[in-house]
Amino acid sequence: MFIPSCKEVVLVVALSTSATVIAAPLNIERAVELALSSDPSENLYAQRQQQISAMGVQSGQLKDPMIRLGLANLPTDSFKFDQDPMTQLSVGLAQEFSRGNTRELSGQRYQILEQQTGYQAAERRLELSQQIRQMWLSVRFANTAQHLLAENKQLFARNVEHVRGQFELGYKQSQDLFQAELQLSKFDEQIAAFSQQEQAYRGQLATWLGAQAYQPFDSALPQWDATANYAEQANTEHYTLLSQHPLVLVKQAAIDEAEKQIEIANEAYKPAFKVEVGYGHRNSRDMDGSARPDLVSGFLSMDVPLFSDKRQDQAVISATRGKGVKQAERDLVLKNMNGRLNGQVAQVQNLNLRLARYQQTLLPQAQANTQAAIQGYQSNTVSFDLVVKAFMDETALQLEFEQLQTQQYQSLAQVRYFQAL
Repeated sequence: MFIPSCKEVVLVVALSTSATVIAAPLNIERAVELALSSDPSENLYAQRQQQISAMGVQSGQLKDPMIRLGLANLPTDSFKFDQDPMTQLSVGLAQEFSRGNTRELSGQRYQILEQQTGYQAAERRLELSQQIRQMWLSVRFANTAQHLLAENKQLFARNVEHVRGQFELGYKQSQDLFQAELQLSKFDEQIAAFSQQEQAYRGQLATWLGAQAYQPFDSALPQWDATANYAEQANTEHYTLLSQHPLVLVKQAAIDEAEKQIEIANEAYKPAFKVEVGYGHRNSRDMDGSARPDLVSGFLSMDVPLFSDKRQDQAVISATRGKGVKQAERDLVLKNMNGRLNGQVAQVQNLNLRLARYQQTLLPQAQANTQAAIQGYQSNTVSFDLVVKAFMDETALQLEFEQLQTQQYQSLAQVRYFQAL
């Protein structure tokens, strides 16, 4: 008898587990995870952060020191190094120092820019998550509509068989049979139309999910209780919530960066320094034959911004106005987001009322109307036209209910974007 080895058992278990994972229906949050993991912009923002970080390190350093080599006071009549006592071979080292705390402030500015890039990456993830959720819900609706139409087609086909039997017995007119078969064909056309929609949305999802966009979807709707509860609130001022949104934090980082620009501009009123030391070697000798001493020199240079009205003052004014622009942009973004969130909250609230009306009134009434029409036709008190109308009205209401439910969750997906979820 063949007994599998431990490695073979592990391999079989692994393959079985892998097959189970692949065959598992794709739910909405798993679709989001797959899309985020394949998004090229994730690497783009990571590279940009590293670029800015390197620029920040570079900006915080002193300028490279300057080395000076020279030959001074060489006589032109003989070009001899030891003829004149002023002739010397000199070497010097100079170092420049920036104004005030400019280097430190510049490093802090780049740190803010690095944080800003992180917020941009977070906002990109939220935007992509929202897009994937919208498409997933659209695929689910198209798929659900096909199943609903297929079920209703089967139910209607039973009535067609009844009409065909009555026609063969001579109790019903051929027109009723033709109309019933036509309606079955209409079901097929509706199913084909929703199948086309489903494939179109799956094709869009395939951009991010690859082949997994075409696997079966989990029909269960997501559990977004916290978002639904937030949408039920009557509040119209969402600024506390939105102030922590990555898109707003990007604008706030721009304000902070502009503030650093103002501080850097103010540092321009302080002088910049340059320190230089030199050493001069002399090869000539005194009259008594003794060697002349070498020379050491040192210099401290500084620029003095005496005429600041055309340079420093204007730089500060420009930086201050730049900060004002960034603040206005942030305020505009906040107001725009608050208005958009209010629109989605109102959408969710209205859809909740409409869905309740469908569940409590419209769908039960439509179902009762269909049953009454079928019973009336079977007892020859109602024409087949009324049966078809009642059946199609109920089907249309069921599709409308599914569509409204999809719209409700698409609006909740928008609210989750503003919640940074």
